[in-house]
Amino acid sequence: MFAFSKEQRARHRYFVSNKDKVAEIVRAMGLDEGERQGIKSTIIEAYPGPGTFTRAFMEHPAVEKVISMENVSMFLTCLEQLRDDPSMSAHADKLRIIPDTGYSWDTYETLVKDGHLSHLEGRVAKLGAHAPPMDWDGTLFPLTSAPSPIVFFAQLPNTVHGEQLFAQLVNAISSRLWLFQFGRVKMIFVCGETVALRSMASPQDPRTRAKLGATVQCLSTPKQLLTGDEMEPYAENMYPPTPTIGPRVPVTSIFIPNSNISTGLQKRKLTALEIDPLRSPLIDARDMDSFEFLTRNMFVLKSQTVVEGLKHTAPGANNILRLVAPEHPRMKDRPEDVVLPDTLIVELTNRQWASAVCAAD
Repeated sequence: MFAFSKEQRARHRYFVSNKDKVAEIVRAMGLDEGERQGIKSTIIEAYPGPGTFTRAFMEHPAVEKVISMENVSMFLTCLEQLRDDPSMSAHADKLRIIPDTGYSWDTYETLVKDGHLSHLEGRVAKLGAHAPPMDWDGTLFPLTSAPSPIVFFAQLPNTVHGEQLFAQLVNAISSRLWLFQFGRVKMIFVCGETVALRSMASPQDPRTRAKLGATVQCLSTPKQLLTGDEMEPYAENMYPPTPTIGPRVPVTSIFIPNSNISTGLQKRKLTALEIDPLRSPLIDARDMDSFEFLTRNMFVLKSQTVVEGLKHTAPGANNILRLVAPEHPRMKDRPEDVVLPDTLIVELTNRQWASAVCAAD
C-alpha cells in the first residue's frame, strides 16, 4: 500500500507504526497538563503520514483540533479515510487536512488565511479582533503559567530538509515569527537521535557540543521524551522497517532557507524530542545575525581558545573580549556572563555565548 518512491514524494519518509509506541509518545507530551488548566490543545501536525498519531490526537480528550499537513497522495487518502471512518465519527470534526508540505512557509500562511485557527480567535495573541495581548514571559499574568493551546508536532524526514526545518523553526523563536507570533508554542519532533543529542549537548560534552546545541539552548529547553533505545527495535516500531537516509542537497527558494547543511544524519535510531521556548530567551531577533555568525565561524575551531577563535572570525573581533572581561563595568554584577580569553570555545556556556554576541553588537 505504501510505495515510498521518488514519484510518490515519500523517499526517506517514515512514520511510527506501532500503536503502543504512538500512545507512549502522546502520553509523554503531557497534553493533559493543559486541560487541567482549562485549556484544550490544538495540534498542528507536519508529515503525519497515514495518520497513526493523527488518530491518537483525535481520540485524545484534551485535544480540540488536529490540523494535519500532508502533500503525499497515498498519505492524504489515508487521512481522508480516517476522517470518514464511521468508528471515528465522534471525533471527525476535530480533523482539518491541508494538502501541502509542512516544509514551506506558504503552508503556515494558508493555515491562518483559510481559517484553520479561527476557533482560537480571542483566545491567543494576534488571532481575531479581540485577541489578548502577547504575554510571552508571563509579565501580564504572573500568577498563571498556562501553556499555549497550540502544539506543533512533526515526524521529520530523514533528509537534510528535515534538519533544516528543525533548525529554522528553532531560530524563529528569537524573532517570534511562524507560529510563535501566537505565543510560546511547544514543539515535539520524532527525529534522528543525533539531532536530539546535539540539541541537548552541554559544554561538558565536547564531542557532541556544537552550534545547534548552543542555538537550541539559548532559545528553548530541549527534552527527550523517549530515547533512541526506547524506540528500538526499529523494525517493530517504524515503517518502512528498513530506514534510509536522504541526500545532502541544497534547497530551492520556495522552501524555508537555511545555510547550515547538516552532517552525520542518523540512519537508524530515532527519538522523540520536545522543544519548549524559554520565557526569556538569551538571544533576541536583534542579536540573531551576530549569534549565527559567531557560532558558525567559531565552532569549526571549537577545540581552540576563544581568543584564537576570534582572531580567525573577523578583523578586530577579539575586541569583544575587552567588553566581556571581569574588570569591565558591565560585567560587575554578571560573573556568569564573563568570557575569559583562554576558555575553550567548546566550553562556553549558553550565557557566555549570549554575552559575547551582545558585545559584538
